[in-house]
This record gives sequence, C-alpha cells and structure tokens, in this order.
Amino acid sequence: MNKEAAFQAWAEGFGIPAYAATAVPDDATEPYITYTLATGMWGDGEQACDLSIWYRTTSEAKPNAKAREIGEALGIGGTCLPCDEGLVWVKRGQPFSQPVDSGDNAVKRRYINLSVEFLTTY
Repeated sequence: MNKEAAFQAWAEGFGIPAYAATAVPDDATEPYITYTLATGMWGDGEQACDLSIWYRTTSEAKPNAKAREIGEALGIGGTCLPCDEGLVWVKRGQPFSQPVDSGDNAVKRRYINLSVEFLTTY
C-alpha cells in the first residue's frame, strides 16, 4: 500500500466515510471526513495536513466526540502508518481541533490540524 492509500485507510478507520477534499462524491451525505494531504519523503520534515469532520446535526455532541476520538487515536506522540515505502507518522497539529462555520446551521464542521512526517524512501 502506498503512503497515500495508508493515510486514506487510516482516515476511513473512524467509522465514517473519508474522502480527499477534491474527491467528495456528489451524492455524499453527512457524516463524513474530508482531508488534504501534502506528501513528502525522508528528510522533507513535517508537512501540514488537515481533516474536516462534517455532520448534519444541530448538536455539537457528535462532531466533538469524533474530534476527540481522532485526538485519542493520535495520543501524545502520534501514530505511525506502515506503507510500502516506509512509515507515515501522523501527529497532532496546532491548534488541534476547531469549529468552523459551514454556512448552514444544520451542518457542523470540525477542522483538525495534523502534522505528517513521511519516513519513506519516496
């Protein structure tokens, strides 16, 4: 599995669909995750990436709980995702999670900053 597929699989592991921000299907319905992934390789340092969690709800409870779940999965030191080229090290960015006005009171969005380091040969 290449590094992009490893990240996609990790994002899908939170129990709701995950899509690259540029590839959300027209028929997608909330809840889902979107992400942007800037890639690199060994020696490039940390890359700023992000996830957005989207829920159709009037409550803050579900999006807050999902952001907390992702934060707990990362822990203090992050998580390493094995891939064909090596490892993808996903860590908490700063600030970690923040609400974003979606322009629709019935849609709640959480923007999550990630710091991703590619310990890969390509």
